[in-house]
This record gives sequence, C-alpha cells and structure tokens, in this order.
Amino acid sequence: MRKLAIAAALALTIGGGAAVAQNAAPLAGPTPEQPAPDPEPAIPAGLSDLEKTTFACPKAALNAAAREVAKYKSEGTYQFSYFNIVSASHHAAYEVHFTSNYVAEPVLKFCVAIYCQQGFDPATTKTSVALMGTKAAAHVASAGHAANACSPRRTPARRRTTR
Repeated sequence: MRKLAIAAALALTIGGGAAVAQNAAPLAGPTPEQPAPDPEPAIPAGLSDLEKTTFACPKAALNAAAREVAKYKSEGTYQFSYFNIVSASHHAAYEVHFTSNYVAEPVLKFCVAIYCQQGFDPATTKTSVALMGTKAAAHVASAGHAANACSPRRTPARRRTTR
C-alpha cells in the first residue's frame, strides 16, 4: 500500500497532469482485504496422499533439527546444507547438517530419530535430536533398528583370499 502511494505521488510529480490524478483517485479509497498466502505451497490434485506419506516424516525431522540449531548462538547465520536418510523404517533416523556463513563457526551435524508410522501426526510425535559426535547422538540413533545409526558406516576390511 505504501509503495502504491509513493508511486502515485511520483507519477503526479512527474506527469503533473489531471489525467494521472484521475487514474490514481480510485486507488486512494479503501482496498479489499486480500487473503493471506498459504504457508504450505499448493499441492497438485491427486498428489496430497503421496505428499503426506512420503514427505511428512523427513519434513518433521528437518523442522526438529532447525528448531535445535536455532538454539545455538552464532556470529553468522546457520543454513541447511546436508540431509541424509540413515534409516527409512518406521523408526526413522536422519542426519542433518547446518553450515554457518561465518567461516570460523563449525558445521553443526545432528542425528534426528523419529517414529514415523502411517497416520502419524508430526505435531505430536516425539523426536529426538542430538548433536553428532556426542554420546547423546549414539543414544538417539539407538531408537532405530541399527545401533548408532547416524555414525559413519565402516567398511569391512578387505582380506586377500588364497587360491
């Protein structure tokens, strides 16, 4: 609204004619209320069920990690930089990284464990978020099927076979 008033005043100043004033007059009156934009983007028809079953759990994990990173004091701003599905079962585990735009700050790596069963509600589901590299992260990950699910996978040693 403010930009519109500035544009109208600028047009009157530059144009100086009555024709511009006549066009600007209806805009000065009350404007109808515009609906607020939806917080969620519109999902194409027929895909809402797919969206709920496919993306609800990873979205809940990302949101939980974002709430956790917001608690950290920083000189810069932390931004999402990495996401990995460690366990895609109903005992889901995700690895989420945030990088700061301030070079001296460390990359924050979180392990998020969440119970995602069909029909779960992300608002009421308990999530566990722990900073990786700590004992708490190993405990969080053990809620899933694999012990310490968010730790890097160790490849087995290759042994030479004799023939």
